[in-house]
Formats: sequence, structure tokens, C-alpha cells
Amino acid sequence: MNNQNIIKAWEAFMSPTTRVPLKEAKGRIAANTIRQYPPGIPDIMPGMTYSSDILDSIDRAHATGIDIIGVDMAADQLVDVVKETSKITSPFNVQTYDSREISEDIANEVADFFRVGFCAAPYFHFAFHESNPLESLPHTIDFEAYAVSIGLSDPVKRQTAQDTLREIAIHKAKEEISPNLESIHLPKGFHRWTDKNICRQQTKDRLSDPGYLTLVRRQDTSELVGLLHSRMGTVEHLFQTEEWSDPLLFSTYDDESLKDRPDAFFDKIKYHFHLNSVDPVMTISAQLITPEVRGGDIFYDMMRSMAQAVRPEHASLPLLCEIPPFGTAHTLNTAFTDRLVFGVLKNKHPVVFSKYTSQALFPFIQGRAHWNHALRKAVHEKRHYRNNFFIPQATDNLNVHVKPNGKLGLAVFAIADIPKGSRIAVFTGETYQSETALGVPEIMRDHVIQIAPTEFVFGYKGLAHCVCHSCNPNCGIRDLTEIYAVQDIAEGEQITWDYRCSENSNWVLKNCLCGSDRCTGFVGNYDSLPSHFKREYKAKGMVSDWILQSGK
Repeated sequence: MNNQNIIKAWEAFMSPTTRVPLKEAKGRIAANTIRQYPPGIPDIMPGMTYSSDILDSIDRAHATGIDIIGVDMAADQLVDVVKETSKITSPFNVQTYDSREISEDIANEVADFFRVGFCAAPYFHFAFHESNPLESLPHTIDFEAYAVSIGLSDPVKRQTAQDTLREIAIHKAKEEISPNLESIHLPKGFHRWTDKNICRQQTKDRLSDPGYLTLVRRQDTSELVGLLHSRMGTVEHLFQTEEWSDPLLFSTYDDESLKDRPDAFFDKIKYHFHLNSVDPVMTISAQLITPEVRGGDIFYDMMRSMAQAVRPEHASLPLLCEIPPFGTAHTLNTAFTDRLVFGVLKNKHPVVFSKYTSQALFPFIQGRAHWNHALRKAVHEKRHYRNNFFIPQATDNLNVHVKPNGKLGLAVFAIADIPKGSRIAVFTGETYQSETALGVPEIMRDHVIQIAPTEFVFGYKGLAHCVCHSCNPNCGIRDLTEIYAVQDIAEGEQITWDYRCSENSNWVLKNCLCGSDRCTGFVGNYDSLPSHFKREYKAKGMVSDWILQSGK
């Protein structure tokens, strides 16, 4: 056998791969193992090159009835091979460093890249007025005019003027690629969101934590155009040094009243992720890419470079990251993590979580095909949700259809007869803890169901939150989260339940739109139900167990 073209098994595993028919694999470098059984000795392993001898040996063995492990000989006969090197080289160089080993020059370069990047899209952080330190203004805003707007006594006129000035400034900022921040003079009362010296010192402090820094440079000029920084720290340390407690990261403004109470934050982290304040976690501390090179390929290359550098002791830690509430970055982050939780951070951005950092990085280690598959699935779900306002789940009844129903918005109708006792849908999602329904984040309020005095399930996935309220319902709640038919439901009939059968908090719809003959006019909580409603609902098994157990 001639196997002169051999690379290391690890290089084959880490390289981009593709699938080809076994009969066309001659001359290609293998990325998976194939062996005959018995005896189980590999014919080819990752890093070896397929030769005529190897292919003939596999064919002969298969013809004699020997099992071939590693390729489906009875079907497509596809095998994984290393992608052939493209003749087109990337215009960018991507490299990951141990963040504690980078030079002071690189640290300063990174700090300056932050300053310029954060004053442009999509952040537009540059300066703030001392009367509103959490309102970060673009560098292109008319500061003199903004100062005049602050003095307006009419709050409506003040807000309108400031919104208009910001809109004009953001439009200008989007057209500017390399702003000259040092030339801007701020009027009295305004403060820079950050300055060079503070930003450089803060950056050095961050890079002193165990972690990794991935830099993207142009091949021809070595210009820095993108960076990705991940680091390890305790939950408490990250709370103090991320934007998790004060949105104005790197700001010289120091006001403890602007920061969240640490104990409230730690309680939420404990409840949702079972992490204590002293537990170490990994986080993606920063990601910044120059607009003209921003895109999926660069993001993938950065993440893959970092994934290959992460040491085992860090890969085994939980991953906890703040992400945007919408957009491409939101989709990317939710595609590769376990859970998405709203209402933890003061700035209202959601948090994503993975039990192990390695789990979130795995799609990048596996290769671009695996990454693309996970991303396509996430994009499909987002598109499906936008079109239908729910993502179908396995627990949804198949004999129903969602369609618009006038003022009620979306409603659920039977497309076949549904017998009594049938499951219609289940509220499936993250469990939240809140003193009241109005205490949960606003984005969740129309999609939650109460399951305990201070616990709610956020069920935006699935059919459940599309089922409308009625004061004369044909469904009830069982097992805390399951909507089920309490009577036979005929084809074409709308499926409804009384929201008050699970809700006994302060959430209320002032006007009921059900239009039934016994409409109560508004939708309150269980305590607000007329006594004869309560007796009827209990008799039919329509009331949530947690309410019954509370003795109501």
C-alpha cells in the first residue's frame, strides 16, 4: 500500500471535511475510521489517504459478507474526507492567544479598537450627560442642541427633540467608518463614555483574567478588524466587571445607585442555573468586528480558532453570556447553547447558558457543515415563529389549526373532532420566579402560565400560548402546564380555556373579548371568579393543581 500522503489524525479531525462516495475517495485524506469486523482492525484512520488497495480490500470484504464499520455499504456509501485546500486564500488572518501572554502593545491596540468600535454601529456609545448617565450618545450628535433639549420643561417635547437628534446622529454615524474621537470637544455637563487611558487600563485588567483573545487582521496590512475575548471568573467577579451590573462599561461615571443589587442578581443566577456567586464560569466577554468584514464566515473562523485553543480545565466549566435581544447575534448564540433566560440582567438583555463550555464550542470543532446545520435549524425556527408566532412542539395536538380571529389575534380551531380528555398543548419553556406576574420581564407576560405562588413558565414555544381565553371554555389545565379538552370538541370549533384557572397573581386583562353569553367583562385572577364558576371548574377538573392545593 502507498500511504505516503499522511497527516496527523488530530489535524484530519480538526480540518474542514466533506462527504464523498466511497468509490470516489481514492487520493483523498480520510476523516473517519473504517474497519472490517471481524477482526475489527481499521483499514483506514483519520489522516491516512485512500488508495486503490484499501478500496479493493473493503469491497472484497463486503462481498464476502464481512461487516464494514464506518460506512453504510447498504445505502449511500458516503465517507468523511478532508476538504481539499482551496486555491483562494483568505484576506484575513485569525489567531488566538492566551490572553495573559499578550504584549502591552497588543493590549493597547485592542483597547483603542474597542473605543472606536463601540462608538459606531450597532452600539453608538460615546458620551452621556450627567443628568442621565445611562443614556449613551453617539459621537456624531449635536451636543449643543442636545444640551438645549435637556432644559425643556415639557417631557414630551424634550423626548421628541432628543429622539430626533439621536436619529440624525445615528444616521451620520452609520456612514462614518473611522471616527476621530480625540477631536471632539464636549460641552459642560457631558462626559466621555470612555477615554483612552481608562479604556486601556480596563482592557489590561480584563486580559489579566484566565482566558483567550482571538484577533482578526488583514493579511496585507495587519490591520486589526475583529476580536473575540473569552475569560474565566467567578459569577461575582463577572458581575462586577461585565455590563451585567452597569451598562456603561469602561465609564468614568461611578454611581452605586445605578447598579443592580448583587444579592438579587445572585439569587436569579442560583435559581435559573444552579450557580453560586463563588462558582467559576466562562463567558464571552467581548466580540467586535469592523462592519465591512462582519458576517458568518468571520464569526465562524473566530469561534473555531478559539474553540481549538480552549484548555480542558476551561472547557469543562459552565458558559454564561449576555447576548442581544434580537438580530443575527441573538440567533447565533441561541443556536449553540442550552438555555435562553430573560430578566436576569438590568439592561434587559437575555442570558444564554450551557452546562459545559465545550458543548457550546462543539459545533465549531466538528466543522463548518455541522455548524451550518445547527444555524439553519435556528434560523428556520426564528422564521417559523415570525410567520406563525409559535414554534410547533411534539406535545401539540395535530388536529388543530392556528389562524387570525379578529380582535382576538391568533386563535386555535379544531380541524377534526377532538374527544374529551385529549391533550391540546403544553406550556413548555423556562421556569421563572417572580413575586407577581407583572414582575416577570415584559417580553414574557403574554406567554407565561403560573404554576406556583411565585413561579411561572415562559411558554412561547408551542401551541399553548395561542389558545384564547373564554368565560365559557371547552378546555382546562392539568399537571400545571397542560391544556386539555374537558368536553368533546367538534371540527371547526374554537379551542379556549379560562386563563383564571391557572392565574392567581396580579395579571389582568381589563376587557374580555370572548363574546360568550356568560362573559364576565374582564379577565382577572382565580380569586376574582364568581363562586358558581369556581364550583363548575373544580367539578370538571379545569383548575390548576397549585391553586387547588392552596385551598382556594
